Amino acid sequence: MEIPILSAGERQQICREMWTGMMLGNTGFIMRKLGPDALDELSSEVASGCASDMKARGVDDPVKFAMNYAVVNKNVFGSEGVSVEGYASEAVFTTATCANLATAMEFGSKGMPITKEDYCNGCIDGYFKRVAENLGFGLEAEFTEKGCRIKIHR
Repeated sequence: MEIPILSAGERQQICREMWTGMMLGNTGFIMRKLGPDALDELSSEVASGCASDMKARGVDDPVKFAMNYAVVNKNVFGSEGVSVEGYASEAVFTTATCANLATAMEFGSKGMPITKEDYCNGCIDGYFKRVAENLGFGLEAEFTEKGCRIKIHR
């Protein structure tokens, strides 16, 4: 049998649904079975590992940090309106329409207990801020209706 080649959009949708479903499912399980301290510990370990990987790949300033995630959000997950502005000491990473947020909200409409606030706060506070801190950067986020604007600085 010939294996079909999927379009970029089809690949992004599969990746997004697998990633978001896995993250939400794992987070829910850990919170129910082990509690918030366990989730906090896991989030810290994951962020430390991601930061180590980024350092090894030469991510050593806010622009490289922003570009790393912009490339993934746009190309792997299919987010729209993704841009990066800035310079070595400060960058702004904008996602007008976050495809992972949209997927999480689709799961919510099918009964998964998730809100936009929970998802976005988990993404920023549970992941992005922790990775940035491990790299020696500060990070603040402003949420929009469908995405966010992240400022990364030394």
